[in-house]
Amino acid sequence: MSSATPSLRRRIAGSLSAKLFLLTIAFVFLAEILVLIPSIARQRISWLGARVEAAYLVGLALEGPEFEMIKPEEADRLLSTAGILGVMIDRDGANVLVASPGAERDDPPPMHVIDLAGGSPAGMIGDAWGTFFSRGDDWLRVIGAPTYAPDERVDIIVSQRGLREDLHRYARNVLFLSLIISSIAGFLLFVALDRMIVRPARRLTRNMTAFQQNPEEPGLLYPPSARADEIGVVERGLRDLEQRIQGLLSQRRRLAALGSGVSKISHDLRNILASAQLMSDRLANSDDPRVKKLAPRLIQSLDRAIALSRDALAYARMEPSSLVKATFPLAPLIDEVFEDAASLHVDFVNDVPPEVAVTADRNQLYRAVFNIVRNSVDALTPPEGEERPRGRLTVRAEAAGGAVSVLIEDNGPGLPSAAIETLFEPFKGSTKPGGTGLGLAIAHEIALAHGGGLRLARSGADGAAFEISLPA
Repeated sequence: MSSATPSLRRRIAGSLSAKLFLLTIAFVFLAEILVLIPSIARQRISWLGARVEAAYLVGLALEGPEFEMIKPEEADRLLSTAGILGVMIDRDGANVLVASPGAERDDPPPMHVIDLAGGSPAGMIGDAWGTFFSRGDDWLRVIGAPTYAPDERVDIIVSQRGLREDLHRYARNVLFLSLIISSIAGFLLFVALDRMIVRPARRLTRNMTAFQQNPEEPGLLYPPSARADEIGVVERGLRDLEQRIQGLLSQRRRLAALGSGVSKISHDLRNILASAQLMSDRLANSDDPRVKKLAPRLIQSLDRAIALSRDALAYARMEPSSLVKATFPLAPLIDEVFEDAASLHVDFVNDVPPEVAVTADRNQLYRAVFNIVRNSVDALTPPEGEERPRGRLTVRAEAAGGAVSVLIEDNGPGLPSAAIETLFEPFKGSTKPGGTGLGLAIAHEIALAHGGGLRLARSGADGAAFEISLPA
Protein backbone atom coordinates (compact mmCIF):
# COMPACT_ATOMS: atom_id res chain seq x y z
CA MET A 1 0.00 0.00 0.00
CA SER A 2 2.83 2.36 0.85
CA SER A 3 4.53 1.72 -2.49
CA ALA A 4 1.28 2.18 -4.42
CA THR A 5 0.48 5.53 -2.79
CA PRO A 6 3.49 7.45 -4.23
CA SER A 7 2.77 5.94 -7.65
CA LEU A 8 -0.85 7.08 -7.42
CA ARG A 9 0.29 10.53 -6.36
CA ARG A 10 2.64 10.74 -9.32
CA ARG A 11 -0.15 9.73 -11.72
CA ILE A 12 -2.49 12.33 -10.21
CA ALA A 13 0.20 15.04 -10.30
CA GLY A 14 1.02 14.20 -13.90
CA SER A 15 -2.58 13.99 -15.08
CA LEU A 16 -4.13 16.56 -17.37
CA SER A 17 -6.71 17.46 -14.70
CA ALA A 18 -4.08 18.30 -12.08
CA LYS A 19 -2.04 20.33 -14.54
CA LEU A 20 -5.13 22.21 -15.67
CA PHE A 21 -6.14 23.00 -12.08
CA LEU A 22 -2.67 24.22 -11.07
CA LEU A 23 -2.22 26.27 -14.24
CA THR A 24 -5.60 27.94 -13.74
CA ILE A 25 -4.71 28.94 -10.17
CA ALA A 26 -1.29 30.16 -11.28
CA PHE A 27 -2.62 32.29 -14.15
CA VAL A 28 -5.43 33.84 -12.11
CA PHE A 29 -2.97 34.56 -9.30
CA LEU A 30 -0.58 36.11 -11.82
CA ALA A 31 -3.39 38.29 -13.15
CA GLU A 32 -4.13 39.49 -9.62
CA ILE A 33 -0.47 40.32 -9.11
CA LEU A 34 -0.47 42.35 -12.32
CA VAL A 35 -3.53 44.20 -11.00
CA LEU A 36 -1.69 44.78 -7.71
CA ILE A 37 1.07 46.80 -9.40
CA PRO A 38 -1.08 49.90 -10.13
CA SER A 39 -3.25 49.18 -7.08
CA ILE A 40 -0.35 49.94 -4.77
CA ALA A 41 0.00 53.40 -6.33
CA ARG A 42 -3.74 53.99 -5.98
CA GLN A 43 -3.63 52.92 -2.33
CA ARG A 44 -0.70 55.27 -1.68
CA ILE A 45 -2.59 58.21 -3.18
CA SER A 46 -5.71 57.33 -1.18
CA TRP A 47 -3.77 57.04 2.07
CA LEU A 48 -2.01 60.38 1.58
CA GLY A 49 -5.21 62.04 0.37
CA ALA A 50 -7.10 60.87 3.46
CA ARG A 51 -4.43 62.44 5.69
CA VAL A 52 -4.64 65.71 3.77
CA GLU A 53 -8.42 65.77 4.31
CA ALA A 54 -8.04 64.96 8.02
CA ALA A 55 -5.34 67.60 8.48
CA TYR A 56 -7.50 70.25 6.79
CA LEU A 57 -10.51 69.45 8.99
CA VAL A 58 -8.40 69.59 12.14
CA GLY A 59 -6.94 72.89 10.96
CA LEU A 60 -10.43 74.36 10.48
CA ALA A 61 -11.40 73.18 13.96
CA LEU A 62 -8.37 74.81 15.51
CA GLU A 63 -9.08 78.12 13.77
CA GLY A 64 -12.57 78.36 15.25
CA PRO A 65 -13.44 80.32 18.43
CA GLU A 66 -11.61 79.05 21.50
CA PHE A 67 -13.24 76.12 23.26
CA GLU A 68 -16.05 76.04 20.72
CA MET A 69 -14.74 73.37 18.33
CA ILE A 70 -11.61 71.52 19.51
CA LYS A 71 -8.79 72.03 21.95
CA PRO A 72 -5.15 72.02 20.78
CA GLU A 73 -4.38 68.93 22.88
CA GLU A 74 -7.21 67.01 21.29
CA ALA A 75 -6.12 68.18 17.82
CA ASP A 76 -2.58 66.91 18.42
CA ARG A 77 -3.97 63.59 19.60
CA LEU A 78 -6.12 63.28 16.46
CA LEU A 79 -3.22 64.14 14.20
CA SER A 80 -0.92 61.69 15.98
CA THR A 81 -3.53 58.95 15.66
CA ALA A 82 -3.68 59.63 11.91
CA GLY A 83 0.12 59.53 11.66
CA ILE A 84 0.39 63.24 10.82
CA LEU A 85 3.50 64.89 12.26
CA GLY A 86 2.77 68.46 11.18
CA VAL A 87 0.17 70.57 9.36
CA MET A 88 0.59 73.80 7.44
CA ILE A 89 -2.24 75.57 5.61
CA ASP A 90 -1.79 78.16 2.89
CA ARG A 91 -3.40 81.43 3.98
CA ASP A 92 -3.22 84.33 1.55
CA GLY A 93 -0.02 83.02 -0.02
CA ALA A 94 1.67 82.23 3.29
CA ASN A 95 2.08 78.80 4.93
CA VAL A 96 0.67 78.93 8.45
CA LEU A 97 1.74 76.18 10.88
CA VAL A 98 -1.46 74.82 12.38
CA ALA A 99 -0.07 71.99 14.45
CA SER A 100 3.12 69.96 14.78
CA PRO A 101 2.57 67.14 17.26
CA GLY A 102 5.58 65.10 16.10
CA ALA A 103 7.63 67.36 13.83
CA GLU A 104 9.55 69.31 16.49
CA ARG A 105 12.84 67.41 16.57
CA ASP A 106 16.42 68.61 16.85
CA ASP A 107 17.66 66.03 14.25
CA PRO A 108 14.86 65.59 11.74
CA PRO A 109 15.33 62.73 9.23
CA PRO A 110 15.58 63.29 5.46
CA MET A 111 12.51 64.87 3.91
CA HIS A 112 10.87 63.75 0.62
CA VAL A 113 8.37 66.04 -1.11
CA ILE A 114 5.21 64.58 -2.70
CA ASP A 115 2.86 66.79 -4.73
CA LEU A 116 -0.48 65.04 -5.13
CA ALA A 117 -1.51 67.39 -7.91
CA GLY A 118 1.38 66.50 -10.20
CA GLY A 119 3.18 63.45 -11.50
CA SER A 120 2.53 60.94 -14.28
CA PRO A 121 0.87 57.54 -13.69
CA ALA A 122 4.15 55.75 -14.33
CA GLY A 123 5.94 58.05 -11.89
CA MET A 124 3.29 57.46 -9.23
CA ILE A 125 3.61 53.66 -9.67
CA GLY A 126 7.39 53.90 -9.38
CA ASP A 127 7.22 56.12 -6.28
CA ALA A 128 4.68 53.80 -4.64
CA TRP A 129 6.85 50.72 -5.11
CA GLY A 130 9.87 52.72 -4.02
CA THR A 131 8.06 53.41 -0.76
CA PHE A 132 6.95 49.76 -0.56
CA PHE A 133 10.57 48.53 -0.61
CA SER A 134 12.04 51.45 1.34
CA ARG A 135 13.92 51.23 4.63
CA GLY A 136 14.14 53.58 7.61
CA ASP A 137 11.72 56.23 8.78
CA ASP A 138 12.16 59.28 6.56
CA TRP A 139 9.62 62.08 6.53
CA LEU A 140 7.27 62.78 3.67
CA ARG A 141 6.08 66.30 2.97
CA VAL A 142 2.76 65.93 1.17
CA ILE A 143 1.23 68.85 -0.70
CA GLY A 144 -2.40 68.58 -1.70
CA ALA A 145 -5.77 70.29 -1.90
CA PRO A 146 -8.82 69.17 0.13
CA THR A 147 -11.80 67.85 -1.78
CA TYR A 148 -14.19 70.52 -0.49
CA ALA A 149 -11.69 73.39 -0.74
CA PRO A 150 -9.84 72.93 -4.02
CA ASP A 151 -8.40 76.45 -3.82
CA GLU A 152 -6.73 75.74 -0.49
CA ARG A 153 -3.34 74.07 -0.21
CA VAL A 154 -2.40 71.87 2.72
CA ASP A 155 1.11 70.74 3.58
CA ILE A 156 1.44 67.81 5.92
CA ILE A 157 4.36 65.81 7.22
CA VAL A 158 3.86 62.08 7.62
CA SER A 159 6.10 59.14 8.45
CA GLN A 160 7.32 57.01 5.60
CA ARG A 161 7.17 53.99 7.91
CA GLY A 162 3.45 54.47 8.47
CA LEU A 163 2.79 54.67 4.75
CA ARG A 164 5.00 51.64 4.10
CA GLU A 165 3.24 49.56 6.74
CA ASP A 166 -0.12 50.48 5.25
CA LEU A 167 1.05 49.43 1.77
CA HIS A 168 2.39 46.14 3.14
CA ARG A 169 -0.89 45.47 4.89
CA TYR A 170 -2.81 46.32 1.73
CA ALA A 171 -0.61 44.04 -0.40
CA ARG A 172 -1.05 41.14 2.03
CA ASN A 173 -4.81 41.55 1.95
CA VAL A 174 -4.85 41.74 -1.84
CA LEU A 175 -2.62 38.67 -2.22
CA PHE A 176 -4.66 36.69 0.28
CA LEU A 177 -7.88 37.68 -1.46
CA SER A 178 -6.28 36.92 -4.83
CA LEU A 179 -5.31 33.46 -3.65
CA ILE A 180 -8.87 32.78 -2.56
CA ILE A 181 -10.32 34.16 -5.81
CA SER A 182 -7.82 32.28 -7.95
CA SER A 183 -8.52 29.04 -6.09
CA ILE A 184 -12.27 29.42 -6.49
CA ALA A 185 -11.94 30.49 -10.14
CA GLY A 186 -9.48 27.69 -10.79
CA PHE A 187 -11.78 25.13 -9.25
CA LEU A 188 -14.82 26.34 -11.21
CA LEU A 189 -12.83 26.51 -14.45
CA PHE A 190 -11.35 23.12 -13.72
CA VAL A 191 -14.80 21.59 -13.21
CA ALA A 192 -16.07 23.15 -16.44
CA LEU A 193 -13.05 22.13 -18.53
CA ASP A 194 -12.95 18.71 -16.91
CA ARG A 195 -16.49 18.03 -18.09
CA MET A 196 -15.98 19.52 -21.55
CA ILE A 197 -12.43 18.40 -22.40
CA VAL A 198 -10.65 16.23 -19.83
CA ARG A 199 -13.32 13.57 -19.40
CA PRO A 200 -13.84 13.11 -23.16
CA ALA A 201 -10.06 12.98 -23.61
CA ARG A 202 -9.87 10.36 -20.85
CA ARG A 203 -12.59 8.32 -22.57
CA LEU A 204 -10.71 8.59 -25.86
CA THR A 205 -7.50 7.44 -24.18
CA ARG A 206 -9.15 4.46 -22.52
CA ASN A 207 -10.86 3.46 -25.76
CA MET A 208 -7.66 3.73 -27.81
CA THR A 209 -5.74 1.67 -25.23
CA ALA A 210 -8.39 -1.04 -25.16
CA PHE A 211 -8.74 -1.03 -28.95
CA GLN A 212 -4.97 -1.29 -29.37
CA GLN A 213 -4.93 -4.44 -27.24
CA ASN A 214 -7.79 -6.11 -29.14
CA PRO A 215 -8.52 -4.22 -32.37
CA GLU A 216 -10.77 -6.95 -33.79
CA GLU A 217 -13.34 -6.79 -30.97
CA PRO A 218 -16.49 -5.09 -32.38
CA GLY A 219 -17.65 -4.03 -28.90
CA LEU A 220 -14.60 -1.78 -28.47
CA LEU A 221 -15.67 0.68 -31.16
CA TYR A 222 -15.98 4.21 -29.78
CA PRO A 223 -19.66 5.04 -29.28
CA PRO A 224 -21.29 7.50 -31.72
CA SER A 225 -20.89 11.16 -30.74
CA ALA A 226 -23.49 13.92 -31.14
CA ARG A 227 -21.15 16.77 -30.14
CA ALA A 228 -20.74 19.53 -32.71
CA ASP A 229 -17.42 20.92 -31.46
CA GLU A 230 -13.84 19.81 -32.07
CA ILE A 231 -14.10 17.02 -29.48
CA GLY A 232 -17.05 15.62 -31.40
CA VAL A 233 -15.03 15.71 -34.62
CA VAL A 234 -12.23 13.76 -32.92
CA GLU A 235 -14.69 11.23 -31.46
CA ARG A 236 -16.38 10.61 -34.80
CA GLY A 237 -13.02 10.46 -36.55
CA LEU A 238 -11.75 7.88 -34.05
CA ARG A 239 -14.87 5.74 -34.52
CA ASP A 240 -14.51 5.88 -38.32
CA LEU A 241 -10.81 5.03 -38.05
CA GLU A 242 -11.50 2.07 -35.79
CA GLN A 243 -14.19 0.82 -38.16
CA ARG A 244 -11.79 1.03 -41.11
CA ILE A 245 -9.05 -0.72 -39.14
CA GLN A 246 -11.40 -3.55 -38.19
CA GLY A 247 -12.48 -3.85 -41.82
CA LEU A 248 -8.87 -3.98 -43.00
CA LEU A 249 -7.91 -6.50 -40.33
CA SER A 250 -10.86 -8.69 -41.29
CA GLN A 251 -9.90 -8.45 -44.95
CA ARG A 252 -6.28 -9.16 -44.10
CA ARG A 253 -7.24 -12.22 -42.08
CA ARG A 254 -9.30 -13.60 -44.95
CA LEU A 255 -6.57 -12.80 -47.49
CA ALA A 256 -3.94 -14.40 -45.26
CA ALA A 257 -5.96 -17.59 -45.07
CA LEU A 258 -6.59 -17.46 -48.81
CA GLY A 259 -2.94 -16.71 -49.55
CA SER A 260 -1.77 -19.61 -47.42
CA GLY A 261 -4.03 -21.95 -49.36
CA VAL A 262 -3.02 -20.45 -52.71
CA SER A 263 0.68 -20.79 -51.84
CA LYS A 264 0.25 -24.48 -51.11
CA ILE A 265 -1.76 -24.97 -54.26
CA SER A 266 0.76 -23.00 -56.34
CA HIS A 267 3.62 -25.07 -54.96
CA ASP A 268 1.95 -28.34 -55.90
CA LEU A 269 0.74 -26.90 -59.19
CA ARG A 270 4.23 -25.81 -60.13
CA ASN A 271 5.51 -29.36 -59.66
CA ILE A 272 2.67 -30.70 -61.76
CA LEU A 273 3.30 -28.14 -64.48
CA ALA A 274 7.01 -28.93 -64.48
CA SER A 275 6.22 -32.57 -65.18
CA ALA A 276 3.76 -31.52 -67.89
CA GLN A 277 6.44 -29.29 -69.41
CA LEU A 278 8.84 -32.22 -69.65
CA MET A 279 6.19 -34.28 -71.41
CA SER A 280 5.38 -31.40 -73.74
CA ASP A 281 9.05 -31.17 -74.71
CA ARG A 282 8.89 -34.82 -75.76
CA LEU A 283 5.70 -34.17 -77.71
CA ALA A 284 7.46 -31.40 -79.60
CA ASN A 285 9.83 -34.03 -81.04
CA SER A 286 6.92 -36.10 -82.39
CA ASP A 287 6.63 -36.68 -86.14
CA ASP A 288 2.85 -36.22 -86.07
CA PRO A 289 2.05 -32.92 -87.91
CA ARG A 290 -0.88 -32.16 -85.64
CA VAL A 291 1.27 -32.65 -82.53
CA LYS A 292 3.99 -30.43 -83.96
CA LYS A 293 1.41 -27.72 -84.63
CA LEU A 294 -0.14 -27.81 -81.14
CA ALA A 295 3.02 -28.46 -79.11
CA PRO A 296 4.40 -24.84 -79.22
CA ARG A 297 1.11 -23.43 -78.00
CA LEU A 298 1.00 -26.04 -75.24
CA ILE A 299 4.56 -25.24 -74.21
CA GLN A 300 3.81 -21.49 -74.21
CA SER A 301 0.73 -22.00 -72.05
CA LEU A 302 2.70 -24.14 -69.61
CA ASP A 303 5.46 -21.51 -69.42
CA ARG A 304 2.88 -18.87 -68.54
CA ALA A 305 1.32 -21.07 -65.87
CA ILE A 306 4.72 -21.84 -64.35
CA ALA A 307 5.64 -18.12 -64.37
CA LEU A 308 2.35 -17.24 -62.67
CA SER A 309 2.90 -19.90 -59.98
CA ARG A 310 6.53 -18.81 -59.45
CA ASP A 311 5.67 -15.11 -59.19
CA ALA A 312 2.76 -15.73 -56.84
CA LEU A 313 4.99 -17.69 -54.46
CA ALA A 314 7.73 -15.06 -54.68
CA TYR A 315 5.29 -12.25 -53.89
CA ALA A 316 3.84 -14.16 -50.92
CA ARG A 317 7.31 -14.75 -49.43
CA MET A 318 8.47 -11.13 -49.79
CA GLU A 319 9.01 -9.87 -46.19
CA PRO A 320 11.57 -7.36 -44.82
CA SER A 321 12.64 -9.85 -42.14
CA SER A 322 13.74 -12.34 -44.80
CA LEU A 323 16.43 -10.05 -46.26
CA VAL A 324 20.11 -10.97 -45.93
CA LYS A 325 21.92 -7.71 -46.57
CA ALA A 326 25.52 -7.19 -47.64
CA THR A 327 27.51 -4.44 -49.31
CA PHE A 328 28.52 -5.14 -52.92
CA PRO A 329 29.23 -3.25 -56.16
CA LEU A 330 26.16 -2.73 -58.32
CA ALA A 331 27.68 -2.92 -61.82
CA PRO A 332 28.37 -6.72 -61.82
CA LEU A 333 24.78 -7.40 -60.73
CA ILE A 334 23.49 -5.39 -63.69
CA ASP A 335 25.72 -7.42 -66.02
CA GLU A 336 24.20 -10.63 -64.66
CA VAL A 337 20.70 -9.32 -65.25
CA PHE A 338 21.59 -8.38 -68.83
CA GLU A 339 23.02 -11.85 -69.51
CA ASP A 340 19.90 -13.59 -68.20
CA ALA A 341 17.52 -11.23 -70.04
CA ALA A 342 19.43 -11.27 -73.33
CA SER A 343 17.31 -10.54 -76.41
CA LEU A 344 18.00 -10.41 -80.12
CA HIS A 345 15.96 -7.21 -80.40
CA VAL A 346 17.46 -5.16 -77.53
CA ASP A 347 20.86 -3.58 -76.88
CA PHE A 348 21.87 -3.39 -73.20
CA VAL A 349 24.01 -0.56 -71.83
CA ASN A 350 25.45 -0.71 -68.31
CA ASP A 351 26.34 2.86 -67.29
CA VAL A 352 26.70 2.09 -63.57
CA PRO A 353 30.04 3.44 -62.26
CA PRO A 354 32.28 0.71 -60.78
CA GLU A 355 32.59 2.57 -57.48
CA VAL A 356 28.84 2.63 -56.79
CA ALA A 357 27.99 0.06 -54.10
CA VAL A 358 24.75 -0.76 -52.30
CA THR A 359 23.87 -2.49 -49.05
CA ALA A 360 21.06 -4.91 -49.88
CA ASP A 361 20.03 -8.53 -50.28
CA ARG A 362 21.78 -9.36 -53.54
CA ASN A 363 19.37 -12.07 -54.63
CA GLN A 364 16.29 -9.96 -53.92
CA LEU A 365 17.74 -6.88 -55.62
CA TYR A 366 18.59 -9.06 -58.63
CA ARG A 367 14.94 -10.16 -58.79
CA ALA A 368 13.71 -6.57 -58.61
CA VAL A 369 16.02 -5.32 -61.37
CA PHE A 370 15.42 -8.44 -63.50
CA ASN A 371 11.63 -8.01 -63.30
CA ILE A 372 11.87 -4.41 -64.50
CA VAL A 373 14.37 -5.27 -67.24
CA ARG A 374 12.24 -8.22 -68.40
CA ASN A 375 9.18 -5.97 -68.66
CA SER A 376 11.21 -3.48 -70.70
CA VAL A 377 12.49 -6.24 -72.99
CA ASP A 378 8.92 -7.42 -73.58
CA ALA A 379 7.89 -3.86 -74.42
CA LEU A 380 10.86 -3.42 -76.79
CA THR A 381 10.33 -6.74 -78.60
CA PRO A 382 8.10 -6.11 -81.64
CA PRO A 383 5.21 -8.44 -82.39
CA GLU A 384 5.82 -10.94 -85.17
CA GLY A 385 5.76 -9.24 -88.54
CA GLU A 386 6.05 -5.68 -87.20
CA GLU A 387 9.06 -3.47 -87.93
CA ARG A 388 10.43 -1.28 -85.10
CA PRO A 389 13.65 0.58 -84.42
CA ARG A 390 16.09 -1.55 -82.45
CA GLY A 391 15.42 -1.36 -78.73
CA ARG A 392 17.88 0.08 -76.27
CA LEU A 393 17.86 -0.42 -72.49
CA THR A 394 20.21 1.59 -70.26
CA VAL A 395 20.87 1.30 -66.52
CA ARG A 396 22.46 4.22 -64.68
CA ALA A 397 23.18 4.74 -60.99
CA GLU A 398 24.51 7.46 -58.73
CA ALA A 399 25.07 7.78 -54.98
CA ALA A 400 24.10 11.07 -53.38
CA GLY A 401 22.69 12.22 -50.06
CA GLY A 402 23.05 8.87 -48.32
CA ALA A 403 21.10 6.98 -51.00
CA VAL A 404 21.72 5.18 -54.29
CA SER A 405 19.43 5.89 -57.23
CA VAL A 406 19.21 3.24 -59.97
CA LEU A 407 17.58 4.40 -63.22
CA ILE A 408 16.37 1.78 -65.72
CA GLU A 409 15.25 3.41 -68.97
CA ASP A 410 14.35 2.26 -72.45
CA ASN A 411 13.38 3.77 -75.80
CA GLY A 412 10.17 1.78 -76.14
CA PRO A 413 6.62 2.99 -76.74
CA GLY A 414 6.01 3.84 -73.07
CA LEU A 415 3.29 2.57 -70.79
CA PRO A 416 -0.45 2.83 -71.46
CA SER A 417 -2.38 5.03 -69.05
CA ALA A 418 -4.46 2.06 -67.89
CA ALA A 419 -1.29 0.31 -66.71
CA ILE A 420 0.12 3.42 -64.95
CA GLU A 421 -2.91 3.72 -62.68
CA THR A 422 -2.38 0.25 -61.18
CA LEU A 423 1.30 -0.16 -61.94
CA PHE A 424 2.46 -1.66 -58.64
CA GLU A 425 -0.72 -3.52 -57.68
CA PRO A 426 -0.42 -7.31 -57.91
CA PHE A 427 -2.37 -8.98 -60.73
CA LYS A 428 -3.45 -5.55 -62.06
CA GLY A 429 -0.41 -3.79 -63.46
CA SER A 430 0.01 -5.80 -66.66
CA THR A 431 -1.70 -5.08 -69.97
CA LYS A 432 0.15 -7.59 -72.14
CA PRO A 433 -1.50 -10.91 -72.99
CA GLY A 434 -0.61 -13.60 -70.49
CA GLY A 435 0.99 -11.12 -68.05
CA THR A 436 0.55 -11.72 -64.32
CA GLY A 437 1.05 -8.14 -63.15
CA LEU A 438 3.36 -9.42 -60.40
CA GLY A 439 6.76 -8.40 -61.79
CA LEU A 440 6.62 -4.71 -60.87
CA ALA A 441 4.62 -5.48 -57.70
CA ILE A 442 7.43 -7.78 -56.51
CA ALA A 443 10.09 -5.20 -57.45
CA HIS A 444 8.15 -2.54 -55.55
CA GLU A 445 7.86 -4.74 -52.45
CA ILE A 446 11.59 -5.54 -52.57
CA ALA A 447 12.50 -1.85 -52.77
CA LEU A 448 10.19 -1.02 -49.84
CA ALA A 449 11.61 -3.90 -47.80
CA HIS A 450 15.07 -2.38 -48.21
CA GLY A 451 13.89 0.98 -46.91
CA GLY A 452 13.80 2.55 -50.37
CA GLY A 453 11.22 2.77 -53.11
CA LEU A 454 10.35 2.23 -56.75
CA ARG A 455 8.66 4.81 -58.96
CA LEU A 456 7.91 5.46 -62.60
CA ALA A 457 10.27 8.32 -63.42
CA ARG A 458 8.79 9.02 -66.86
CA SER A 459 6.73 7.43 -69.60
CA GLY A 460 6.07 8.68 -73.09
CA ALA A 461 6.55 8.09 -76.78
CA ASP A 462 10.34 8.18 -76.31
CA GLY A 463 10.32 5.38 -73.72
CA ALA A 464 9.85 4.69 -70.04
CA ALA A 465 12.16 4.96 -67.02
CA PHE A 466 11.90 3.36 -63.58
CA GLU A 467 13.89 4.58 -60.58
CA ILE A 468 14.86 2.35 -57.66
CA SER A 469 16.09 4.21 -54.56
CA LEU A 470 18.11 2.33 -51.95
CA PRO A 471 20.06 3.35 -48.84
CA ALA A 472 23.74 3.72 -49.68
